[in-house]
Amino acid sequence: IQILFELAKSDTKMGCCSFGKLKTSLVLLNILYLLVALILIVVPAFAYTMNYFTSYALIGTLIGAGVFLFLFSFLGLCGAIHHHQVLLFFYMLVLGLLCVVQFASSVALVTINKSDRGSVLLKTWETANNKTRAEVQMRMGCCGFDHNDTDDLYPPKNCSSLPCCTDLYKTTERDCFLHNETLTNGTIVEKGCPACEPIVGDQFSFAVQISGAIGLFFSFTELIGIVLAVQYRNTKDPSRAYSFPGHGGFAKN
Repeated sequence: IQILFELAKSDTKMGCCSFGKLKTSLVLLNILYLLVALILIVVPAFAYTMNYFTSYALIGTLIGAGVFLFLFSFLGLCGAIHHHQVLLFFYMLVLGLLCVVQFASSVALVTINKSDRGSVLLKTWETANNKTRAEVQMRMGCCGFDHNDTDDLYPPKNCSSLPCCTDLYKTTERDCFLHNETLTNGTIVEKGCPACEPIVGDQFSFAVQISGAIGLFFSFTELIGIVLAVQYRNTKDPSRAYSFPGHGGFAKN
């Protein structure tokens, strides 16, 4: 950032180099955003076709974020290539808002505690339909949420067909809960399926930490983008003389 400010304050000869470097940096940054946008669009669509995810809300959210990022990056790319004052202004405005929101949400994700994690998982489990819960139980090899009050309100289903319960020859879902059994020789062993909350919670915490770290990284790149856009917008194009803010201004005869 300090280097960019020094470049902007340089003389006319260095100003030419400053303009070119700022333009190139801003173009490359938006190309990076375009690639990320394409990943957000293509990967969820591919995962849905391969039945890795079946949540329409999740797939739609990721694809929607990818489309927005693609359009936003295209706006910044056009503004950078044409040195368009209006496009660069709106680009800086939107980028500033995104930077603030993403930084705040990333910090919240990184600092989430165990209690907040449990509340989020409980709310998600309560709002999920039976099909989604069954898919989570099958993928994670668990039965029910916490083997406590939550499972009284939302009784688990399809646990008897899980691998962790099929060898127990149980007929009711609650019989599949993790429990102690005494063998004929007096040995006490654990049998059944564990609750989903501890298993999903660990993976959720890992995903949240990774998401928060990635969010902080992109917040930093957005801050760099703001500085680049401000300096680039206020730097004159050495090949033209501007007398009016807009698309290229008016060139001298």
